[in-house]
Amino acid sequence: MTLSPERIAYLAQSRIPEIIACNCALIVIATAGLLVRIFVRIRYLTGLNFDDVLCITSYIFTFVLCFTAMWMTRYGFGKHIGTVSSMSARSMFLKLDFVTMLAYVLALGAIKISFCLLYLYIFPGKKFRIACWCLMAISIGETIAETLVVIFQCWPVHKAWDATGLVEGHCVDMETFYYINFGIKLATDLALFTLPIPKLIQLKMTVGKRVGLVMMFSLGLLVCVASVIRVTYMNSFSVDHTWSMVDTMNWSCIEVAIAIFIACIPSFKSLITYRFPALKRLLGFSSDDSRGPSKMYGDSTRRTYNGLSTGRNSIKMKTMTGHSISGVQTTAHGSQECIIHAGIHVTTDVSVNDVSV
Repeated sequence: MTLSPERIAYLAQSRIPEIIACNCALIVIATAGLLVRIFVRIRYLTGLNFDDVLCITSYIFTFVLCFTAMWMTRYGFGKHIGTVSSMSARSMFLKLDFVTMLAYVLALGAIKISFCLLYLYIFPGKKFRIACWCLMAISIGETIAETLVVIFQCWPVHKAWDATGLVEGHCVDMETFYYINFGIKLATDLALFTLPIPKLIQLKMTVGKRVGLVMMFSLGLLVCVASVIRVTYMNSFSVDHTWSMVDTMNWSCIEVAIAIFIACIPSFKSLITYRFPALKRLLGFSSDDSRGPSKMYGDSTRRTYNGLSTGRNSIKMKTMTGHSISGVQTTAHGSQECIIHAGIHVTTDVSVNDVSV
C-alpha cells in the first residue's frame, strides 16, 4: 500500500529524544538530592531513620519508573502505533507499561509516608500528631489499594499485556479509576503539604526565617501542581497509546522525582553550612560558630522533664510537652532548645535555673 507524504511525515514523528532527556535529568536530580540527604544524615546526624529508608525506597522505584520509560522506547514508545508492526513488540510495550504503573504507585506512596514520618520527628502537639498519623494511614491505604487495582486490573492478570486481544477475560476501566483516584489523592496531598504550615507560622523567630521555613515546606505543593498537570494529559490509551502516553508518563516521572528532591532539600542547608561556609555567609544563613555539628544536633528522640541532667551541670527546666528531636545546651546567658532533623533546626529560648551542688 502506497502511503501519502502526509502519512509518511506523520509516522516519522518521534518524541524519543524528549523522553530520554526528561528521564535522565530526573534521575540526576533525584540522585543528587538523595545522596546529599544520606551524607548529611550519616555525617552530621545520628544515622538513617525510617523516613530516610522510605525515601531511599521511593528513589529505587522512581529509578525503575524512569529507566523503564526510557527502555520502552525500544518497543515503540514515543512513536506512533502504526510504526510498531510486531505483536511481540507491542506486547513487551504493554508489559513495561505495567511495570511503570506499579513503580509510580509505590514510589509516590513511599515518599508521602516518608513526609509523614518526618513531620512526626520534628513537630510536637497531640492534635498535630493525630492528624499526621491519620494522613499516614490514608496514604498507606491509598498505596495498597492502588497497587492491588494495578496488579488485578485484568483477569486473568496477563490479559493486561495481551496485544493480540485473543486472551479471554475482562479489564477494569483504568482511565475512570485514575480520574476518581486523582480527586482523593489531590485532597490528601494538599492536606499533607499544608499540615505543618500553621506550626511554622507560630514559631517565635524573625519574620524572614519564619517565611523561609514556610516556603521550604510549601515546596511540596509543587507535587500537587505536577499531579494536576499530569491528569490533564490523561486520555484514552486504546488508540495510538505509544504516542499519546508520552506526556502522562513524563509528568508521572516528574511528580515522583520532584517529591523526592523536595524531601531532601532541608539537607542542602546543612551541607552548605558545614562544607561551604563562604556560600553560607553569601546566602545569609544563620550562624553560630560556638557550636559544632556534634553540639548542634541532638542524638536521640526524647521528652524534656524537670531536673534534666546534662553532664557536669544540673539544670532545672519547666516541663516541656511534645516529642521532637532535641538537644539542650547551656551557656552563660541561658540555654536554647534545638529542634533538629535532617538539616532543619529551629531554636527557641527557654528559661534555665542553676541548681547548686
